[in-house]
Amino acid sequence: SILASDTYDVSEKSDMVVITAGVAQQPGETRLSLVDRNANILKKIMPEVIKHSPEATILIVSNPCDIMTAIATKLAGPDFPQGKIFGAGTCLDTSRFQTLIAHAMDLDPRNVHGYIIGEHGDSSIPVWSSVRVGALPLLEQGQEPDETLQKIHKKVIDSAYEVISLKGYTNWAIGMSTAHLCKIVLNDTRSIVPVSTCVRGLYGVEGDVFLSVPCSLSSKGVQRVAVLPLTDSEKATFQRCAKSIWEVQKPIWDNL
Repeated sequence: SILASDTYDVSEKSDMVVITAGVAQQPGETRLSLVDRNANILKKIMPEVIKHSPEATILIVSNPCDIMTAIATKLAGPDFPQGKIFGAGTCLDTSRFQTLIAHAMDLDPRNVHGYIIGEHGDSSIPVWSSVRVGALPLLEQGQEPDETLQKIHKKVIDSAYEVISLKGYTNWAIGMSTAHLCKIVLNDTRSIVPVSTCVRGLYGVEGDVFLSVPCSLSSKGVQRVAVLPLTDSEKATFQRCAKSIWEVQKPIWDNL
């Protein structure tokens, strides 16, 4: 059954909480530009969620997803179990990525395996070195993606902007991706999907930055990180992504 209310009592003792609340992204507006307004909304939500469902696994969908996940984690406090709060991150980006590669090769998307990591946004990183079609690598060792492949990544980035320009908001694709993540958690399947989690110490990142990397998800949230082997250029791009996110996150982070 579906219950609705204007108070948090209705969510008492939830196994999982999904937070989507936030100011809508406008045409031409980046996800990062939403940070101040949506952070203020999250500050009101998190104490109530923790109060009514202290054992819940929490999925953050609100944009900018990575920074909102970091803020939610800090608001939950140091005693809240690590990994129980994670962001939808690049799960949707990765699905689009695999589908577009498959379409370009006239294949079933289920035969394409690869990830987009980093920011759920403009600085996302396609890990071309790890893309497999069937059991075969898409690129030979040391080979760089050609213009066709680079256009595929650009199309992934532009997808949300295109949808927003046409109808003013996104809902179906992110809704399906969110439902997929909920099924993984609620059924405790331990599936590996790219979601936003703390990447301090990973690929040379030093700050408390949250970005998407492949993670094994369980009923307790992020169980462990599957560390992809990155090329030097992919690692450098990941570090630049982390730095740009931290520059936006730090002013809010220091005042929480």
